[in-house]
This record gives sequence, C-alpha cells and structure tokens, in this order.
Amino acid sequence: MLGEMKARGTVLRNFADVGTGTGLLAFAALELWPRSLAIASDIDAVCLDVVQTNAALNHIAMGAGAGELTMVVADGMDQPLLRARAPYDLIIANILAGPLIELAADFGAALVPGGSLLLAGLLETQETQVRAACRRAGLRLAARMVNGDWSILWLRRRPGVAVRSSRPGRLPEWARAW
Repeated sequence: MLGEMKARGTVLRNFADVGTGTGLLAFAALELWPRSLAIASDIDAVCLDVVQTNAALNHIAMGAGAGELTMVVADGMDQPLLRARAPYDLIIANILAGPLIELAADFGAALVPGGSLLLAGLLETQETQVRAACRRAGLRLAARMVNGDWSILWLRRRPGVAVRSSRPGRLPEWARAW
C-alpha cells in the first residue's frame, strides 16, 4: 500500500509508525520518501533494540533529522515527542483492531488536512468497526487491500478536523537530544 500511495503522488515530509514492532514499515516509508522526518514507536521497550538492530542491517540512520528514524516507547500517541512532531502527513499503524478503534480519534487529530492513515493488522471481519471509528474521527477511505483474511486500509483526513499542533515536524529544543 505504501508503494500505491507513492504512485498516486502522496508526498511525505513527516510521518509516524505507531506500533512499529521491528521497524520495517518505517524503513519502507523512508525508502520511498528518504527526506522525511520519521518517528516510530512501540508500547514494548524490547522493540528499541530490535529496531536499532534492524536499522543497522537495513542501512537506516537513527536520529532526529530528515531521512533518519527516531524511536520511542509509547502507548499509542501518548508520548511527548510523538505529540511534538505532529501534525503528520502519514501515520502507519500495524496493530490489532481494538487499539486501532481506540486510537482513531488521536490519529485523526494528529494528521494534517488531507493526511493519510495506513492501517494494517486487522482481520477483514473487523474492518467495518475500524472504518466506523475512523469515519467518526474525520477520516475517509482512500483505498483498501485484502491479503487472505487481513485488510490494509488507506484513509485520508477530511478538511476541517482540528489538529493539535500548527508546527509540523518541529521539535522542541529538549527533544532534539532525545
């Protein structure tokens, strides 16, 4: 789906991969949009070392600059650096349907108008509930893919939905040393 987004002209300057696990989706997005600001997070602190190891194996620079990946431990969007870097052009979330439903409003609020939300990790039978939560958060379906029993959804933020920050991608001074 990331390749499809690129082919359709999606431009990324700033993105987040929430629930990154191994970091591979963030790496793929950086490969397609190599000058983007990128942050990845996971609720499990074990992922910090996993992502750093995988980044080295895949020649992905870790850091806070354009083309580098910043990694943090976070429960959803509840982390100071994730909030400071918003709004995002893209949020990727490859997590279970329950958390996707719970986080839909936070995701919608953290996107720029017209920004993209890429969801994976949900069964096709769970798609209706996830899409309903996203619709309530001001997101509309742009495309979907089904792979076996699994759905991948690309949603876009409708104009007029409030965004938490008016300074996309800017890090406060304290966060630059993170």
